[in-house]
Amino acid sequence: MALGAFVSVASCTKEAAGPDVYDWAEGEIYFKTSLADVSTSRAQDMTLDRLESFQVTCFNSADSKEDPTRYNYPYFENATFIRKAGSGIGTYESSPAEGPREWPANSGLLRFFAYSPSLSVMTDGNSGIPDADRSKYFELINNTTKEADKLSIDYRLCNVRINPDIARQYDFVTAAATGERWKDFGSGVELAFSHKLSQVELRAWGASSEYDFEIAGVRIGNPVVEGTFIFADDANPDLHGVWDTSIEGVKDKVEYLFQSSADSHIEGVPAAGDRIFKIHSSEHSAVESAASIMGNGGCAMVIPTENTKWEGINDPNIGTTPYKTDRMYFSILLRAREKASGKVIYPYPGNPYGMKVIYYAVDKSGTIISRLYPGEEGGIFFTDPDLQNPFEASEEVEIMDFGWAAVPVDADWKAGKKYIYTLDYSEGIGVHDPEDPEPGRPIAGESSISWGVKVSNWDYAQENDDYTPDLEVP
Repeated sequence: MALGAFVSVASCTKEAAGPDVYDWAEGEIYFKTSLADVSTSRAQDMTLDRLESFQVTCFNSADSKEDPTRYNYPYFENATFIRKAGSGIGTYESSPAEGPREWPANSGLLRFFAYSPSLSVMTDGNSGIPDADRSKYFELINNTTKEADKLSIDYRLCNVRINPDIARQYDFVTAAATGERWKDFGSGVELAFSHKLSQVELRAWGASSEYDFEIAGVRIGNPVVEGTFIFADDANPDLHGVWDTSIEGVKDKVEYLFQSSADSHIEGVPAAGDRIFKIHSSEHSAVESAASIMGNGGCAMVIPTENTKWEGINDPNIGTTPYKTDRMYFSILLRAREKASGKVIYPYPGNPYGMKVIYYAVDKSGTIISRLYPGEEGGIFFTDPDLQNPFEASEEVEIMDFGWAAVPVDADWKAGKKYIYTLDYSEGIGVHDPEDPEPGRPIAGESSISWGVKVSNWDYAQENDDYTPDLEVP
C-alpha cells in the first residue's frame, strides 16, 4: 500500500488522436475529457480509465435574452454522460437511457458543470448518512440571479458528505467549460477534470529501545467531512470550482480498522485479511524505513481542511463531561510490548481506566482472522457484536487487544494535494484518544510522538505549479 515517490513530469492522459467516429451532423453534444495521472492507492482513486461516467448541468446564456424569466433554468440538469464505446478512452456521449443532448437552435453560449461520481454513488453505502436523511445530502442547488443585463450563475452541490469509513470513500472530481455550437460542433467540448479532495496517508517507524509496536487501525480526528462545493459564482467566476469557506464545515473522524477477509468490503481489492503492522527497531530504525499503516483501506480522502492541533491535557476544556474537541489529531490503534519481557503494557492489563479496547483473532503469520467482541464472562469472545456466534479458540490463533493512542497534529490541506505523515515511535507511545475516559493523558515514556509531513501534488500534471513539494515540517 505504500505509495511511491511522485514523478516530477507533467503527464495528462487523453485519448489518442484519430479519426472521428461520430456523425456530427446529428447535432448532439459530446465531450472530450482529460484527467491528470495520479499515483493510485486503491480502486476509488479516480483516473481517466476509471471515469466511466459523469453528471453534467448546462446553462444557455441565450435563454435569459429570449425569455428573462428563464435565466436560472438549466438547459439540462444532472444529465449522465458515459464513455462512447469504441471511441477511445476520453470521449463521452449522453446516456442512451436518457436520450441525446443536442445543441440549442439559438446557438447560445453554453456553460457546462460536471462532476463524478454520481449523487447516488456518493450517497449509497455512505455510513455517515442515516437512511432517513439521504435526501438532505448531495443536493444540487441553483442560486442563479440576474440584475439588469448581468447573469450571475451560482450552481453548487450542498451537504457533500465524506464517508467516515476510509475504505468506502470515493474520489470527487469536477470540471467546467464553455461551449458554442459553431466552435465545438465537430470536435466536442473539452472537459478537464481535477481532484477536489485532499489525500492523507500515515506511515510509521521507530527505533525504540524499550518497546515493540503492533498496529491494527488508523483514525483521522476532526477533518472537515461535510461541506458545500461551488461550481461557479460571482466570487469564483473562473469555472475551477471551490469549497465554500464562508461557513464552518462539519468536522468528525474518519478511520479504518483492519479487517479479516470475511469483513472486507473494499471495491477492487481481493478479499484478503489485513496483516498486523509491526514496528521493530531492527526493521524500522530510520525514517527512510517508514511504511504505510493504512492497511487495505488505502489513503484517506477528505474535504480540504485547515485546523489547529488538539492541545490534549492543555486544552482548557479537558475537564468537561462529556469531553469533545474539534481540533486536529491522528489516533493509531496499537499495542505496545516491553522489549525486555515481551509483556503487553498498552492497552493496560485489566483496563483500569475503562478505555475502549479492540480485539482481534490473529494467526501466526499476523493476518487477521476475525474481529472479536468480549462476552460478559471474562475470556469468552464472539465474532459478532450481538454476541450470538462464539469464537472457537485454537493454538494456531492468538487473541490480541489494541487501544487508541493519539498524536496531535496541525492541518492545512488543499484540494488536489497529497499529504504523507511520518510518525516516529522511537521515544513514546502517544496520549489517550479524546474519546477515552482520560483524554490527553500520557501513555508511557515521553509520550509525545514527533512527526513530519511530505506534501506533494496528487496528480502529476500539477507538479510544476507554484506549490512547493516535499515540504518537511517538524
